[in-house]
Amino acid sequence: MAGYSYEHGMSNGALDAYENGNKPLSKITAQDLKWAGWKGTKSDAVRLAKSGFWQPCEWHHSGGTWYNRVDFYDPVDLVDAWENADNAECLNALKKEEAAPEEKRVRGEYTIWGGTRRRPRVVGYEAFTGTLKKNWIHLDGGGKKKAGGNHIEWEVI
Repeated sequence: MAGYSYEHGMSNGALDAYENGNKPLSKITAQDLKWAGWKGTKSDAVRLAKSGFWQPCEWHHSGGTWYNRVDFYDPVDLVDAWENADNAECLNALKKEEAAPEEKRVRGEYTIWGGTRRRPRVVGYEAFTGTLKKNWIHLDGGGKKKAGGNHIEWEVI
C-alpha cells in the first residue's frame, strides 16, 4: 500500500511488513527468532545475514530526508534456509571472515579545538603515538581517534 504514516513515522508498506513479522535486522529480537523456530543465537543470525546466507525478503525507504534503502528480514526464511542447507554450507556461512586486525604503530598529531560551538577555533595541536587497528588509532595516553578524520595527520613508524 503506497503512502506514508506520519503517526508511525514510516511508510505504509513498512507498517505492513512489521505486521507480517518482517523487520530490519536491527529490530529483530531473540524472541522473534525463537518464535520462528530458530535454535541459534541472534548474533549467529546477524552473521548469517551479513554473509548473505539469510537474504532480505523486502526493502523499504527509511524516513527523514535521505530515503536510504532498509532491508527487511523474515525470521521464518532463516529457519527454512538453515533446515534445507547442508552442514558444510551452514558452517561456511557461520565462519567469522574477519581475521585478527593488523596492528601498526603510528605517530602524528591532531587538532585541539576551543571557542564555542557556534564559533569553534583551533587552540593548538597535540602530538601522539599509538596503535592503528582497522580505522582507529588507539592512543598510548588513553582514548582513540578515527584514523580517517579530517583534523588528524599520522604516519606509520
